[in-house]
Amino acid sequence: MTPPTSDTPTPAVTLRGIGKTFGTLVALNDVSVALAPGSRHAIVGENGAGKSTLMKVLFGGLRPDTGEIRLDDKPVRFSSPQDAIRAGSGMVHQHFELIPPFTVAENVVLGAEVGEAVLNGSEAERLVGALAAESGLPIDPTARVETLSVAAQQRTEILKALYRKARVLVLDEPTATLAPSEAHDLWAAVHRLSGAGTTVVFITHKLSDVMEHAQFVTVLRRGERILTTSVRETSAAELARAMVGDGAASPVADTSSVVSRAADAPGETGLQVTALTVRGARGETLVDAATLTVRPGEIVGLAGVDGSGQNDLIEAIAGLRRAERGTITLNGKSLDALSVAQRRMAGIGYVPEDRHHRAMVLTQSLEENAVLGRHREPAFASGGFLKTGALKAFLVEKAAAFDVRGVVAGNAARSLSGGNQQKLVLARELSRSPALLLASQPTRGLDFGATAFVHDALKKERDRGAAVLVQSLDLAEVLALSDRVAVMLAGKIVAVLDKADATEERVGALMTGADIR
Repeated sequence: MTPPTSDTPTPAVTLRGIGKTFGTLVALNDVSVALAPGSRHAIVGENGAGKSTLMKVLFGGLRPDTGEIRLDDKPVRFSSPQDAIRAGSGMVHQHFELIPPFTVAENVVLGAEVGEAVLNGSEAERLVGALAAESGLPIDPTARVETLSVAAQQRTEILKALYRKARVLVLDEPTATLAPSEAHDLWAAVHRLSGAGTTVVFITHKLSDVMEHAQFVTVLRRGERILTTSVRETSAAELARAMVGDGAASPVADTSSVVSRAADAPGETGLQVTALTVRGARGETLVDAATLTVRPGEIVGLAGVDGSGQNDLIEAIAGLRRAERGTITLNGKSLDALSVAQRRMAGIGYVPEDRHHRAMVLTQSLEENAVLGRHREPAFASGGFLKTGALKAFLVEKAAAFDVRGVVAGNAARSLSGGNQQKLVLARELSRSPALLLASQPTRGLDFGATAFVHDALKKERDRGAAVLVQSLDLAEVLALSDRVAVMLAGKIVAVLDKADATEERVGALMTGADIR
């Protein structure tokens, strides 16, 4: 249970015999893990292995059915995250929990304010600024969260935990949406925190991050702990085998390196975006006169550091953002005056960046989520009522075809792990055989097996003849998937490169503005 070192001190955290079920689904079965004080401990496993459930137990978001939690070898019981925070635990979720109009300082101190009846804003800014400097997490405490990059929002979440004196910090997929330089800065801060005595436990699907930045690693598989070991005494290949089991084919640590880049000859029509300009709520330019073509039978990847306009461009094409100027056509037909629903009927499939807020209704059933956007079709509805049998049959069929695990008819969508939610969204969108597939961060938070599955599904859509536009903050993924790469910087498309010219060095330079010829 404890990391295998001969002089291990009393664990900062001990999870002993943790069990958790949801109906007939066994999420955790007798899981025991010990976290050494001041260590960096990775939790890995396939989607649905129980990683997030275990961390929610540690953070008080879920109460275990069996087992106990011990902090500094003293038993504790958490009825809520507030209990865990008071005991010294902090968690940064994959989907941040910030209030966009508030400043960094206001978000950090919210619920633990300095002063009494009225928030002492200047004192909060001073304290948060000092904490940011001390922790190696530079940020302007007066900045409003809605103006921040994803990396800066993540730093705000970490500061929230540190402000509350967290001695154990849980990070859920910390580099899933970060550019390489941002990930480098995050890991530098994590090393600094652990060196100062904070125990950092992180969930990740990137075995390269485990091997480079963790000291210990625990592998979960189907709700059970398979392995806990020192990173020095294992390898990425051994961890991969432990994640999938001896009977499965051995995966690779970086699936992007083996994705085929071959494509059929693309067609002549498809998506045409011309001189498109999109502005934000405060009048700022999000997309600046962008022109782009995506032909049937090809995948075009959008590369850029976070906040460069990639997702804004995709949302404008989907109809979620209004274009101030420019035109959008699909197979020669204008989309400019069409609503989101009308654009879907015209042939657009859309896998959004934020599946929780844009793609699913987490409180509704899996059956209802499986047909969102299609729920008025005669196959699924009659006389204003949904055909429950048809919905269930469709869900079962798509769950089998797309390897969506943990599906129980009638359960709410939030019962699935994030990776399985993503596969269900993909199954729904591809069920319509769209002429244009828009995919934003399609493998965010997915393990390497699920990532390979999604990559294969995108390639099949391309080979079927769909035009596919993908944006990802993982440059390796963009380069591996794309037949052409469009690079965005400050809202502009600064280059469109054929795959032979889209090297990591060239695209990386374009992303940062070092090469805009």
